[in-house]
Amino acid sequence: MGVGGAIGGAIGGISISGGSLASGSNVKRYALTGDTGAAGAPATSLWNVWTAYSRSDVGYNFSQLQSSGKVDVFLAGVDYTLPNDVIVGVAVAKDRTNIDLNFSGGTLSGNGVTISPYFGVAINKNLSLDGTIGFGRTDITTNTLGVGGSSRSDRTIGSLGLTYVEKVDNWTLSARGALLSVNDKLGAYTLTNGTFVTDGTVKVTQLRVSGQAAYSLGTFTPFVGLALIDDINRPNQAPVNGIAAANARFGWTPTIGVRFKADSSVYGAIQYSSEQRSEVKNNQILFNLGIRF
Repeated sequence: MGVGGAIGGAIGGISISGGSLASGSNVKRYALTGDTGAAGAPATSLWNVWTAYSRSDVGYNFSQLQSSGKVDVFLAGVDYTLPNDVIVGVAVAKDRTNIDLNFSGGTLSGNGVTISPYFGVAINKNLSLDGTIGFGRTDITTNTLGVGGSSRSDRTIGSLGLTYVEKVDNWTLSARGALLSVNDKLGAYTLTNGTFVTDGTVKVTQLRVSGQAAYSLGTFTPFVGLALIDDINRPNQAPVNGIAAANARFGWTPTIGVRFKADSSVYGAIQYSSEQRSEVKNNQILFNLGIRF
Protein backbone atom coordinates (compact mmCIF):
# COMPACT_ATOMS: atom_id res chain seq x y z
CA MET A 1 0.00 0.00 0.00
CA GLY A 2 3.00 2.26 -0.45
CA VAL A 3 3.39 5.36 1.68
CA GLY A 4 -0.13 5.16 3.07
CA GLY A 5 0.43 1.62 4.31
CA ALA A 6 3.70 2.60 5.95
CA ILE A 7 2.11 5.47 7.84
CA GLY A 8 -0.92 3.46 8.92
CA GLY A 9 1.30 0.64 10.11
CA ALA A 10 3.63 3.04 11.89
CA ILE A 11 0.93 4.57 14.02
CA GLY A 12 -0.79 1.24 14.52
CA GLY A 13 1.82 -0.26 16.82
CA ILE A 14 1.22 1.88 19.88
CA SER A 15 1.10 -1.05 22.29
CA ILE A 16 2.42 -4.23 20.61
CA SER A 17 5.44 -6.28 21.71
CA GLY A 18 5.61 -5.82 25.42
CA GLY A 19 3.36 -4.27 28.05
CA SER A 20 0.29 -2.31 27.04
CA LEU A 21 -1.27 1.09 27.32
CA ALA A 22 -2.83 0.14 30.61
CA SER A 23 0.11 -1.72 32.12
CA GLY A 24 1.29 1.33 34.03
CA SER A 25 4.97 0.57 33.47
CA ASN A 26 5.67 -0.14 29.83
CA VAL A 27 3.69 1.91 27.33
CA LYS A 28 4.78 1.20 23.74
CA ARG A 29 5.04 3.57 20.82
CA TYR A 30 6.08 2.96 17.23
CA ALA A 31 8.04 4.71 14.55
CA LEU A 32 7.23 2.90 11.30
CA THR A 33 5.66 -0.22 9.75
CA GLY A 34 3.75 -0.95 12.94
CA ASP A 35 4.04 -4.71 13.53
CA THR A 36 7.63 -4.40 14.76
CA GLY A 37 10.14 -1.80 15.77
CA ALA A 38 8.75 -0.38 19.01
CA ALA A 39 10.49 0.56 22.21
CA GLY A 40 9.10 1.08 25.68
CA ALA A 41 8.21 4.29 27.45
CA PRO A 42 7.45 4.36 31.18
CA ALA A 43 4.09 5.60 32.36
CA THR A 44 5.70 8.69 33.92
CA SER A 45 6.74 9.88 30.42
CA LEU A 46 3.79 11.88 29.14
CA TRP A 47 5.46 13.28 26.01
CA ASN A 48 7.06 11.16 23.30
CA VAL A 49 8.92 12.41 20.21
CA TRP A 50 10.11 9.99 17.54
CA THR A 51 11.61 9.88 14.07
CA ALA A 52 12.21 7.12 11.55
CA TYR A 53 13.61 6.34 8.13
CA SER A 54 12.82 3.41 5.82
CA ARG A 55 14.24 2.34 2.45
CA SER A 56 12.15 -0.06 0.39
CA ASP A 57 13.37 -1.92 -2.69
CA VAL A 58 10.22 -2.43 -4.72
CA GLY A 59 9.37 -4.09 -8.01
CA TYR A 60 6.57 -5.42 -10.20
CA ASN A 61 7.61 -8.60 -12.02
CA PHE A 62 4.65 -9.03 -14.38
CA SER A 63 6.45 -9.69 -17.68
CA GLN A 64 4.55 -7.05 -19.67
CA LEU A 65 4.91 -4.23 -17.12
CA GLN A 66 8.18 -4.92 -15.33
CA SER A 67 9.39 -2.09 -13.08
CA SER A 68 11.72 -1.65 -10.12
CA GLY A 69 12.99 1.09 -7.85
CA LYS A 70 13.24 2.51 -4.37
CA VAL A 71 10.92 4.30 -1.96
CA ASP A 72 12.31 6.39 0.91
CA VAL A 73 10.06 7.51 3.76
CA PHE A 74 11.14 9.99 6.43
CA LEU A 75 8.72 10.05 9.37
CA ALA A 76 8.48 12.12 12.56
CA GLY A 77 5.83 12.36 15.24
CA VAL A 78 4.91 13.57 18.69
CA ASP A 79 2.29 12.25 21.08
CA TYR A 80 0.99 12.90 24.58
CA THR A 81 -0.50 10.51 27.13
CA LEU A 82 -3.79 11.76 28.56
CA PRO A 83 -5.37 10.47 31.80
CA ASN A 84 -6.34 6.79 31.66
CA ASP A 85 -3.40 6.11 29.29
CA VAL A 86 -5.11 7.51 26.19
CA ILE A 87 -2.47 8.58 23.66
CA VAL A 88 -3.07 11.30 21.06
CA GLY A 89 -0.50 12.51 18.55
CA VAL A 90 0.34 13.59 15.04
CA ALA A 91 2.84 12.23 12.51
CA VAL A 92 4.33 13.85 9.41
CA ALA A 93 5.78 11.75 6.58
CA LYS A 94 7.98 12.84 3.68
CA ASP A 95 8.12 10.33 0.82
CA ARG A 96 10.47 10.08 -2.15
CA THR A 97 9.96 7.55 -4.96
CA ASN A 98 12.22 6.63 -7.90
CA ILE A 99 11.02 3.88 -10.25
CA ASP A 100 12.52 2.54 -13.49
CA LEU A 101 9.74 1.57 -15.92
CA ASN A 102 11.72 -1.26 -17.49
CA PHE A 103 8.95 -2.26 -19.89
CA SER A 104 9.02 1.16 -21.63
CA GLY A 105 12.51 2.48 -20.90
CA GLY A 106 11.00 5.28 -18.84
CA THR A 107 11.16 6.58 -15.28
CA LEU A 108 8.71 7.73 -12.64
CA SER A 109 9.57 9.88 -9.63
CA GLY A 110 7.53 11.33 -6.81
CA ASN A 111 7.91 13.62 -3.79
CA GLY A 112 5.18 14.08 -1.22
CA VAL A 113 4.07 14.89 2.32
CA THR A 114 1.36 13.29 4.48
CA ILE A 115 0.03 14.52 7.85
CA SER A 116 -1.69 11.98 10.11
CA PRO A 117 -3.32 12.53 13.53
CA TYR A 118 -3.50 9.31 15.57
CA PHE A 119 -4.72 7.86 18.87
CA GLY A 120 -4.35 4.82 21.12
CA VAL A 121 -6.74 3.64 23.84
CA ALA A 122 -6.20 0.95 26.48
CA ILE A 123 -9.11 -1.45 26.80
CA ASN A 124 -7.46 -3.46 29.58
CA LYS A 125 -3.90 -4.42 30.62
CA ASN A 126 -3.44 -6.64 27.54
CA LEU A 127 -5.70 -5.17 24.87
CA SER A 128 -5.55 -1.81 23.10
CA LEU A 129 -7.22 -0.02 20.19
CA ASP A 130 -5.53 2.44 17.84
CA GLY A 131 -6.39 4.41 14.73
CA THR A 132 -5.32 7.15 12.36
CA ILE A 133 -6.54 9.27 9.51
CA GLY A 134 -4.15 11.05 7.17
CA PHE A 135 -4.11 13.45 4.24
CA GLY A 136 -1.25 13.86 1.79
CA ARG A 137 -0.12 15.00 -1.63
CA THR A 138 2.63 13.73 -3.95
CA ASP A 139 4.02 15.48 -7.04
CA ILE A 140 4.70 12.91 -9.79
CA THR A 141 6.97 13.21 -12.84
CA THR A 142 7.30 10.70 -15.70
CA ASN A 143 9.67 10.52 -18.66
CA THR A 144 9.74 7.93 -21.44
CA LEU A 145 12.06 8.30 -24.43
CA GLY A 146 12.11 12.07 -24.03
CA VAL A 147 8.34 12.43 -23.59
CA GLY A 148 7.59 13.80 -20.13
CA GLY A 149 4.66 14.72 -17.95
CA SER A 150 3.84 15.81 -14.42
CA SER A 151 0.81 15.44 -12.19
CA ARG A 152 -0.26 15.44 -8.57
CA SER A 153 -1.73 12.68 -6.44
CA ASP A 154 -3.99 13.49 -3.48
CA ARG A 155 -3.94 10.79 -0.82
CA THR A 156 -6.28 9.86 2.04
CA ILE A 157 -5.38 7.07 4.44
CA GLY A 158 -7.09 5.47 7.41
CA SER A 159 -6.42 2.58 9.76
CA LEU A 160 -8.02 0.89 12.76
CA GLY A 161 -6.24 -1.80 14.75
CA LEU A 162 -6.61 -4.06 17.78
CA THR A 163 -3.54 -5.41 19.61
CA TYR A 164 -3.16 -8.10 22.28
CA VAL A 165 0.09 -8.43 24.30
CA GLU A 166 1.14 -11.14 26.78
CA LYS A 167 4.38 -11.23 28.80
CA VAL A 168 5.88 -14.56 29.91
CA ASP A 169 9.15 -14.12 31.83
CA ASN A 170 11.56 -12.44 29.35
CA TRP A 171 9.29 -13.20 26.42
CA THR A 172 6.75 -10.78 24.98
CA LEU A 173 4.16 -12.32 22.66
CA SER A 174 1.77 -10.15 20.68
CA ALA A 175 -0.98 -10.48 18.10
CA ARG A 176 -2.55 -7.73 16.02
CA GLY A 177 -5.36 -7.28 13.51
CA ALA A 178 -5.67 -4.08 11.49
CA LEU A 179 -7.83 -2.72 8.68
CA LEU A 180 -6.12 -0.18 6.42
CA SER A 181 -7.51 1.92 3.59
CA VAL A 182 -5.75 4.14 1.04
CA ASN A 183 -7.41 6.37 -1.56
CA ASP A 184 -5.14 7.94 -4.21
CA LYS A 185 -6.55 10.35 -6.80
CA LEU A 186 -4.20 11.22 -9.68
CA GLY A 187 -4.96 14.45 -11.52
CA ALA A 188 -5.22 14.69 -15.30
CA TYR A 189 -2.18 15.98 -17.20
CA THR A 190 -0.78 16.52 -20.70
CA LEU A 191 2.46 14.96 -21.93
CA THR A 192 5.07 17.08 -23.70
CA ASN A 193 4.04 15.53 -27.03
CA GLY A 194 0.47 16.79 -26.54
CA THR A 195 -1.09 13.53 -25.40
CA PHE A 196 -3.79 14.06 -22.75
CA VAL A 197 -3.88 11.64 -19.80
CA THR A 198 -7.16 11.46 -17.90
CA ASP A 199 -7.40 11.49 -14.13
CA GLY A 200 -7.91 8.32 -12.11
CA THR A 201 -8.53 7.00 -8.61
CA VAL A 202 -7.05 3.95 -6.91
CA LYS A 203 -8.71 2.58 -3.77
CA VAL A 204 -7.19 -0.22 -1.71
CA THR A 205 -8.56 -1.81 1.47
CA GLN A 206 -6.31 -4.29 3.26
CA LEU A 207 -6.63 -6.59 6.28
CA ARG A 208 -3.41 -7.44 8.13
CA VAL A 209 -3.16 -10.12 10.82
CA SER A 210 0.25 -10.41 12.50
CA GLY A 211 2.13 -11.92 15.39
CA GLN A 212 5.45 -11.20 17.05
CA ALA A 213 7.76 -12.87 19.57
CA ALA A 214 10.40 -10.80 21.38
CA TYR A 215 12.97 -11.78 24.02
CA SER A 216 14.43 -9.17 26.38
CA LEU A 217 18.19 -9.24 26.99
CA GLY A 218 18.15 -5.98 28.92
CA THR A 219 19.46 -3.23 26.69
CA PHE A 220 18.63 -5.19 23.53
CA THR A 221 15.44 -7.05 22.60
CA PRO A 222 15.59 -9.17 19.42
CA PHE A 223 12.30 -10.07 17.78
CA VAL A 224 10.75 -11.97 14.88
CA GLY A 225 7.33 -11.45 13.37
CA LEU A 226 4.99 -12.64 10.64
CA ALA A 227 2.13 -10.74 8.99
CA LEU A 228 -0.59 -12.20 6.75
CA ILE A 229 -2.04 -9.74 4.22
CA ASP A 230 -5.42 -9.83 2.47
CA ASP A 231 -6.22 -7.19 -0.16
CA ILE A 232 -9.96 -7.11 0.44
CA ASN A 233 -10.58 -4.46 -2.20
CA ARG A 234 -8.20 -3.24 -4.92
CA PRO A 235 -8.06 -2.81 -8.71
CA ASN A 236 -6.71 -5.73 -10.74
CA GLN A 237 -4.24 -5.40 -13.60
CA ALA A 238 -5.95 -6.20 -16.91
CA PRO A 239 -4.27 -8.62 -19.34
CA VAL A 240 -1.59 -7.07 -21.59
CA ASN A 241 -0.95 -8.55 -25.04
CA GLY A 242 -3.12 -11.47 -24.03
CA ILE A 243 -0.99 -12.23 -20.96
CA ALA A 244 -2.67 -12.14 -17.55
CA ALA A 245 -1.05 -10.78 -14.40
CA ALA A 246 -1.06 -12.82 -11.18
CA ASN A 247 -3.17 -10.23 -9.30
CA ALA A 248 -2.38 -12.09 -6.07
CA ARG A 249 -4.82 -11.12 -3.34
CA PHE A 250 -2.90 -12.69 -0.45
CA GLY A 251 0.66 -12.20 0.76
CA TRP A 252 2.80 -12.65 3.84
CA THR A 253 5.69 -10.72 5.35
CA PRO A 254 8.33 -12.13 7.75
CA THR A 255 10.25 -9.61 9.86
CA ILE A 256 13.40 -9.75 11.98
CA GLY A 257 14.98 -7.01 14.06
CA VAL A 258 16.22 -5.73 17.39
CA ARG A 259 15.03 -2.98 19.70
CA PHE A 260 17.31 -1.11 22.06
CA LYS A 261 17.17 1.40 24.91
CA ALA A 262 20.17 3.64 25.60
CA ASP A 263 18.83 4.94 28.94
CA SER A 264 15.50 5.71 30.56
CA SER A 265 14.49 8.17 27.83
CA VAL A 266 16.16 7.15 24.54
CA TYR A 267 15.01 4.11 22.55
CA GLY A 268 15.01 2.76 19.01
CA ALA A 269 15.00 -0.24 16.69
CA ILE A 270 16.28 -1.60 13.41
CA GLN A 271 14.45 -4.22 11.37
CA TYR A 272 14.24 -5.95 7.99
CA SER A 273 11.11 -7.27 6.29
CA SER A 274 10.35 -8.89 2.93
CA GLU A 275 6.87 -9.19 1.47
CA GLN A 276 6.16 -12.54 -0.19
CA ARG A 277 3.60 -12.15 -2.97
CA SER A 278 3.51 -13.35 -6.60
CA GLU A 279 5.04 -10.81 -9.04
CA VAL A 280 5.56 -8.27 -6.24
CA LYS A 281 8.84 -7.23 -4.58
CA ASN A 282 8.91 -5.15 -1.39
CA ASN A 283 12.03 -5.52 0.79
CA GLN A 284 12.40 -2.92 3.52
CA ILE A 285 15.05 -1.81 6.01
CA LEU A 286 13.86 0.43 8.85
CA PHE A 287 15.52 2.44 11.61
CA ASN A 288 13.70 4.44 14.26
CA LEU A 289 14.73 6.54 17.25
CA GLY A 290 12.63 8.13 19.98
CA ILE A 291 12.90 10.31 23.09
CA ARG A 292 10.34 10.37 25.90
CA PHE A 293 10.03 13.04 28.54
